[in-house]
Amino acid sequence: MQQKTLAVAVLGAALLVASGVAGALALSSGPASAGEATPSEQSITVSADGDVEAQADQAVVRVAVTAAGEDSTAVRDEMAERAESMRDALAEYGLDEDAVRTAHYDIRQERERTPQGTEYGEYRGQHHFEITVEDTDAAGEVVDVAVDSGADRVMGVSFTLSDEKRETLYQEALTEAMGNAETRADTLADAGGLSVTETHTIVSTDTQYRPFEAETVAYTSGDAGGSTSIDSGPVTVTADVRVTYNATTA
Repeated sequence: MQQKTLAVAVLGAALLVASGVAGALALSSGPASAGEATPSEQSITVSADGDVEAQADQAVVRVAVTAAGEDSTAVRDEMAERAESMRDALAEYGLDEDAVRTAHYDIRQERERTPQGTEYGEYRGQHHFEITVEDTDAAGEVVDVAVDSGADRVMGVSFTLSDEKRETLYQEALTEAMGNAETRADTLADAGGLSVTETHTIVSTDTQYRPFEAETVAYTSGDAGGSTSIDSGPVTVTADVRVTYNATTA
């Protein structure tokens, strides 16, 4: 049985800046759109963010099938055969067909420019796949299945969030951002001799999402058995808002 050793290096563990806020005191006036509070001559505008951290509930394994040779058709056929073998093995493992998708496909001939002209080398092909795994603890097993059945490159694993969980965290981050904005507005009002009366406008300016990345840095084959184990990490969603509050002189 072949030995497989996969070394991973943690690239990012959702290193987003903790809830920060920035604000400015401004005097302004102007028309309000439907549903907004009537603007006053005095207002306070602040920018704030909020972030929420949670454990990943999905993993995306990135692998590739590669081939090289003097004939492009032979390279294509070899990759197709090994890719089909890998897909079959992953289906037998229990993954749905739509969990395995092509991320990149390329066949090109090596070329080198020399004083004598262009020299042509062999053809090299690569077929990259992204494999979505709902059980994050199974990411290492999926790597082993893919490599045992045809893949010869492992680019890394991303621990991410499902669409439903990501949206839930985003709503929580927005709530936190609004709380931070209100706190900063009150601080600015006190410093400027004003009193916040009501919210005038709210703009959601940006959303940031940072998965936990584990990138493959080594993969070797030997004569003994082994298995791959990859640890997950937290994912952070950050929401930014810009809020204007009406104010009066305190």
